[in-house]
Amino acid sequence: MNSFGSRSILRAGKQEYEIYRLDALEKHDCSPQRLPFSLKILLENLLRTENGRSVTADDVRFPTKRSHSRRRAC
Repeated sequence: MNSFGSRSILRAGKQEYEIYRLDALEKHDCSPQRLPFSLKILLENLLRTENGRSVTADDVRFPTKRSHSRRRAC
């Protein structure tokens, strides 16, 4: 699945690599910018493994929404 349109191709020389871009989440009102680097890595993993069953779009949104609610509480 690619619910957020984050799948992209990175070309380096003659090689092509499939990557999942975190900036694609911005278009879906999910901002990963303020997340710690370690959570960004986990978020990219969620994008890569999203299949609608074991990893859903809500699972991908959760880390970004949690960060928003924490900021409001401060």
